[in-house]
Amino acid sequence: MTRQKYIFCYIMLAPALLVTAALGIYPMLYSLWMSFVQFDLLRVNQFGTPFVGLDNYIAVFADPRFLQTVTNTVLFTAISVAGVLIFGLLLSQILNANFRGRNVVRMLVSVPWFVPPAVASAIWMWMLNTDRSPINFLLQDMGLITSNIRFLTDSTTWGPFSIPMFSIIAVRVWNGLPFAIIFILAALQSIPASLYEAAEVDGATLWQKFWYVTLPQLRPVLAILSILLIIGGLGSFEINYIMTGGGPQNLTNIMAVYSYQQAFSFFRFDLASAASGVIFILTGFVSVFYLRSQFKKAA
Repeated sequence: MTRQKYIFCYIMLAPALLVTAALGIYPMLYSLWMSFVQFDLLRVNQFGTPFVGLDNYIAVFADPRFLQTVTNTVLFTAISVAGVLIFGLLLSQILNANFRGRNVVRMLVSVPWFVPPAVASAIWMWMLNTDRSPINFLLQDMGLITSNIRFLTDSTTWGPFSIPMFSIIAVRVWNGLPFAIIFILAALQSIPASLYEAAEVDGATLWQKFWYVTLPQLRPVLAILSILLIIGGLGSFEINYIMTGGGPQNLTNIMAVYSYQQAFSFFRFDLASAASGVIFILTGFVSVFYLRSQFKKAA
């Protein structure tokens, strides 16, 4: 009986596993193979795909543009994850309270999750357009600025930071907030009310209840959420590519966009695969911590 149960489970999982293998595992392995061979699409018919070892990885790390994209990716991921967690904690606390219209507000907060990234990027490109941005109009009406802010085209930098990078990060935070809020809100509703009642008896303030009751209870959920957000940030592509294409002057370029450019602008699929291999290593390193946390939780 037990054997038949296992066979039934394997049969039910087989279609999903086959699709994952065909659309996920095989392309990933093929890309890793291309990162160790010479695969210039314009010369492949003439020279083939000879094995070159780590030459492609050495080439991309010798490219100053790629080194800048690595820095951009780390900053983009770190700041956007921190922003999502901070605003997610704040908004989830508000949405967990009892007030009239709470369900409507929860639905509105979830809207960014339902908007496809391509559509969201197009909307924000209009919102951040230098000459037609309603944000610029509002700031000028309030007397806060005298000239339009070039949200996506200003090449002024402060070290690795720039206005276009902050603009892209803001859109990423907006896009990732619903996921974080749902995660945190579910965890908040599982915290026993008796803990807050005991804190009130001890005379705890609102901040003390958050710091000594809420935050410790949320720590396991926040750890898993942080890992998932980091993995998503390291592999992010759509928002940066559609809104700025990595510009201006490579200021918003990240590794996934760099890989796409190498493949479909310069037809160097070997260098693109090497850049993707770096993303794979970074996300794999982070995934190890996620899997360890899941195994510990299961145990």
